[in-house]
Amino acid sequence: MLLAIEVADTSLRLDRRVKIPLYARAGIGEVWLVDLTTSRIEVYREPSGDAYRDVQIVPRDSRSRPLRFQI
Repeated sequence: MLLAIEVADTSLRLDRRVKIPLYARAGIGEVWLVDLTTSRIEVYREPSGDAYRDVQIVPRDSRSRPLRFQI
């Protein structure tokens, strides 16, 4: 799988502590966690073990694209 997207408001803690590490272990190259409480996106890239080496916060008024789909 190239990209997983989670959309969360009340499940943020579960997503960060459980799901994101599971995605990293599964080798999913990029995960987006859409945080509805702050209107931002957390972008996780470069899985390594049960974590991601590259984590970026994309603010509400910014743009981002999945790496695999950039031209």
